[in-house]
Amino acid sequence: MIEQKSKVYVLTDDQSRILRCEGGYTTPVDLTGWVQIDEGTGDKYNLCQSHYFEGGLYTSDGIPRYKLVDGQPVERTEEEIAADRVPLRASAARAQRGKLLAATDWAVLPDSPLDEPSQTAMKAYRQALRDVPQQVDFPGTITWPEMPATANQI
Repeated sequence: MIEQKSKVYVLTDDQSRILRCEGGYTTPVDLTGWVQIDEGTGDKYNLCQSHYFEGGLYTSDGIPRYKLVDGQPVERTEEEIAADRVPLRASAARAQRGKLLAATDWAVLPDSPLDEPSQTAMKAYRQALRDVPQQVDFPGTITWPEMPATANQI
């Protein structure tokens, strides 16, 4: 019995990071933009989405592990992967900042129960939150401002 060879195709982004791997049982009908990188028999080729790339195509936090160089898949460096994490960290930090701001919206409303000095402290805290992305090492190391103590007494 002769086993049919399966072709392995990858789809990359504009930075040559490999985003998808298909072939064998899941070969796309339209191969526009796909690059054939290999062919063979067995699960590695027939089930290439989960068997072709050692360790998987993505890191646990969703960063592509491989890139295409001269038509061949190559593992990306730790530096390349770390650079892809910067926007993820920035997004997470902005989301955290948004939660902290939302949790203190009540303090700056006209009917806030805070006295004027406490409201001024809360406004300064909220401004410091808005300034977090301007910190020198953002989003690497973030120094989060501390909420004024008077806000916790309400």
